[in-house]
Amino acid sequence: MVVNMTIQNADNALVSALKSVCKLYPEAKVSIKKQSSHADELKAEILEEFHNGTLNTFASMDEYDVAHGL
Repeated sequence: MVVNMTIQNADNALVSALKSVCKLYPEAKVSIKKQSSHADELKAEILEEFHNGTLNTFASMDEYDVAHGL
């Protein structure tokens, strides 16, 4: 039997609990693939720009629009 499962808003505690349950069945082959959320990706992008010194901030949307030629 093959079971595919998607769990949203899982935290590390839930992932650890699932791994513990799976260890009770050594004949089962289990793989867990973590996917980052869009918010996590945005945070990582902002931190990278901050560390690289390329992060731009704007006082208003008008200032943003002008900077991006909008």
